[in-house]
Amino acid sequence: MAGGARFLWWIVVAAAVLLADCAADDSAERPDTALSSTFVVLRYTSFMLDSSETASHYFDAIAKFEEMNPDIRIEVDHIQNINYTAGLKMRLLGGEQMDVFDVWSPSLFEEIRRLDDHVYLDLSKEDFLNDFLPASLEPVTKVGHVYGVPGLMHTDGFLYNKTMFQKLGLSIPRTWAEFIRLCEKLKDQGIIPIALNSEWWVPQFLFGSLMSNAGADETWTAMLEQGKVRADHPMIIEAMSMTKEIIDRGFVPEGWEQLKYEQSRDLIGNGRAAMIVTGTWDLSELNANNSGQEIDFMMVPGVERTVPNLNIGSYKVISANSAHPEEAKRFLAYMNGQEMQEKLANQVMAVPSVSGALLHDPIVRRIFELVTGEEAMIYWPHIVSTESLQLEIIDALNEYLRGADLVRELAKIQLAIDRAGNREAQPKT
Repeated sequence: MAGGARFLWWIVVAAAVLLADCAADDSAERPDTALSSTFVVLRYTSFMLDSSETASHYFDAIAKFEEMNPDIRIEVDHIQNINYTAGLKMRLLGGEQMDVFDVWSPSLFEEIRRLDDHVYLDLSKEDFLNDFLPASLEPVTKVGHVYGVPGLMHTDGFLYNKTMFQKLGLSIPRTWAEFIRLCEKLKDQGIIPIALNSEWWVPQFLFGSLMSNAGADETWTAMLEQGKVRADHPMIIEAMSMTKEIIDRGFVPEGWEQLKYEQSRDLIGNGRAAMIVTGTWDLSELNANNSGQEIDFMMVPGVERTVPNLNIGSYKVISANSAHPEEAKRFLAYMNGQEMQEKLANQVMAVPSVSGALLHDPIVRRIFELVTGEEAMIYWPHIVSTESLQLEIIDALNEYLRGADLVRELAKIQLAIDRAGNREAQPKT
């Protein structure tokens, strides 16, 4: 099945699954309607509210908000990551109640905005916007109007077993050539250099970092989508080839195509692997689950330069159709405000997007310096204009990593870009 067709098929299947899930979830999560007249009920839709250790901190924050605001109750509406884009579209296009919801990237923010130019509530006049770092608001600012607020900031690349590195006398590589030599040393020691796995979203954190290192900023990406740069540009070819190099050189687990993400994380904890492709959002959980090993973060080194990548974990937005916009603003300001961001940042080892935050963990302070530095940029796939186009590019990358022809996959990327450009040129009805 071709990449584009497979993507559309996935959306249809995800929609069917969501319809079944929502019928079951809504009955369990909605408060008693007999009591709802005594307080306002806000529906909060997110991909982050699962059963993980990190999610428990968000549930605690919600409980604290309800305690401080007895006139408001939060109805949690969790959608799994793999179904999230389709789930948001179903709710919005189907006219379901939507109050506050998360979008995980500028491209998803734009994907949803293109459903309707007025889908988000304008927050431009809210005083709490002054608390945020100006750069963190840029992705949710359109024609001078701000439509969301950022949450915690991360960076992506490799998490590595620092205890193992120290034991073996290994240093953090500064260039791609040094990185390849490091992987060779690990492989010679019988250690898997990189715990790559089969999850479709994993390779983008390596590929995207390499694109950023090579100079793929917003201006270059706009040229790509406008047809001024083609998908067979040397920058894309090099980034895809370097990503596949770790597979071709045997730096990944045998049978990585069947390995699940949780299994690859176990390889780090039990000392069988040295690194895993992911982001700093996994730091706290990996350290908590592997008390005998210290896990740290390193950037993906480039050929000539290494660019810190900024990955804002989510932006909270308010539906323009919310029946309770003022209460929704209170919830949004609390959940992403300075006090809560400082607390969550030190719990989950992330960086607040608010000004003047106090950071206690030395790793968090180091990440803060990286993502707020002058060279930092939003990592590459997230500045592709829409989530759909981003997914088609990642799909082609994944096919190539599994053995498909590079020229064919580049042609698929170009076709996806051309289709996206044609859709954008069509007038809205």
